[in-house]
Amino acid sequence: MDFSSETLIHAGEYKLESLNLTSQNSGASADITEFMLELNIYEDIFSFCMTGNLIVADAANLISNFPILGNEYITIKVRTPTLEDIPGNVIEKTFQIYAIYDRVLNDDRSQYYNISFMSIEGYENTTSVVTKAFSGPTDEIAQKIFEDYIQVDRPMFIMDTPHTSRIKYTSNHWSPFRNMNFISKTAKGSKLKGSDYLFFESNQSFYFASIEGLIQAQLNGVFDEYALERNGANMPRRITDVGYTGNRLPDSVTAIEDLKKLTTIDVLDGNNKGAFSASIDGYDFYTKKVINVSSDFDFPDFVKTGSKSIIPSTLLKDPRAHKTFQSHNTGLFSDFGITEEKELPSGSAASNISTNKLNRKGYLNSFDNNKFEAVLPGRTDIQVGNVISLLYPSAEAPGEDLSTVLDPLLSGFYIISAIHHKFNSTRHSMITELIKNG
Repeated sequence: MDFSSETLIHAGEYKLESLNLTSQNSGASADITEFMLELNIYEDIFSFCMTGNLIVADAANLISNFPILGNEYITIKVRTPTLEDIPGNVIEKTFQIYAIYDRVLNDDRSQYYNISFMSIEGYENTTSVVTKAFSGPTDEIAQKIFEDYIQVDRPMFIMDTPHTSRIKYTSNHWSPFRNMNFISKTAKGSKLKGSDYLFFESNQSFYFASIEGLIQAQLNGVFDEYALERNGANMPRRITDVGYTGNRLPDSVTAIEDLKKLTTIDVLDGNNKGAFSASIDGYDFYTKKVINVSSDFDFPDFVKTGSKSIIPSTLLKDPRAHKTFQSHNTGLFSDFGITEEKELPSGSAASNISTNKLNRKGYLNSFDNNKFEAVLPGRTDIQVGNVISLLYPSAEAPGEDLSTVLDPLLSGFYIISAIHHKFNSTRHSMITELIKNG
């Protein structure tokens, strides 16, 4: 097909190329495209797998005749017009239906109901257990668990390999996702310092990646540039000195329809949860030594969405005000390696583990200081983890210099941490969460 002959009539237009039900019992399949009222798909870097729901108007009593019992597969394929039908440009996946809610019968014998679904990997995780001992680099263990217990048809990308972190632990009837969550809290890559690994699924793949790594990989080529245009203003796109990896679509597709500031710096809340500084006192059961590690989270050596810190330099903070305690090399969880150093100096195994925990806490908390909810026209070549450039207009009168047109603090790079894809009969829109820490 010649995709260049297609036209994008309006922002948010989409082609629903597949919406099929498949019965696990009989193998029968049914096209339910005409039954769809609304389709919602959710992806989030802080969620292990994708979920969604489909609101159906059923005038053929499909729910009883097919029947839909709550254990079927639903296959979805959606594409933005003008985009070539290749992986990366389409949202295509088979999900597992797990529940049917809000079934209502109308007077005209039609009925409405809400079908809830999730990734097959997530569904199978609920009944899968792992009882096994693991030892080795965190990237190798994560890959083995994914291949042996999670993978259905999608790959997983692991960032910043080979990992410098090694663990030894026993999975005692844990689910596969619980194992991945445990490993992510101890993982540290080969170069980056953030120790902020997450296991999540986007609409394209599974990832075992740090937010710091996602940002670093895109600083020289972000996905696209989005603008908040007010009073009929027309902001030119892609004029900043950085590359772009997303398909070039009309400016109407990258026009922000609504923008809500969710969080800014809350000094009291940040100090209460140790977001600005914290410390750990660790006791090593092998050597009977104590290690003390503290940190002020200025992150000069960490990759951020911007070069400047958004935390005020005069902020009142004390690492002793948020102190936690860590046991190393206990008999139950011997997962930190033996710390044989006599005095446990800086750089010891226990010291490194405690430092990594502090770095993870501070780096993940840093994204709570600047968070937006943005409503954007839908497109199917986007996924969570993408970094975008945001043009936020300044409140002052514009001058000839571009720096007076844009707000210097709110404009810049953001990482997309969550997307709610919403499809109705006419339009695809996205409710996104955007976060930054620089």
